[in-house]
Amino acid sequence: MSDSLLAFTTVSSLKAAHAARDRLSRAGFARNSIDIERHADGFDISIATRPENHRRAEQLLAGSPLGNDLNRAGADLRDAVRDNRSLALGLAALVGFVLFRATRPR
Repeated sequence: MSDSLLAFTTVSSLKAAHAARDRLSRAGFARNSIDIERHADGFDISIATRPENHRRAEQLLAGSPLGNDLNRAGADLRDAVRDNRSLALGLAALVGFVLFRATRPR
């Protein structure tokens, strides 16, 4: 890319570097264009982007690992509910029954 800009950050662990790469790839950036290089005190993550995508790439690289973990857990839960609809309906009925019993006047 002749008119590309480099989005770049440094993280302290390989796990954080992989989390940043996952955030970028889930956002639509090509996984093979994300470079992770090891240095003495951490890992450098860089990606060449078009000027209109540079700001978004910088925001994704600066994202929170906790936010990434919560997002991944939510996606896993969503997939589990889609795969097991009868189990999800049973759990929803159980929660409804418990809430009904807990809020019913005695």
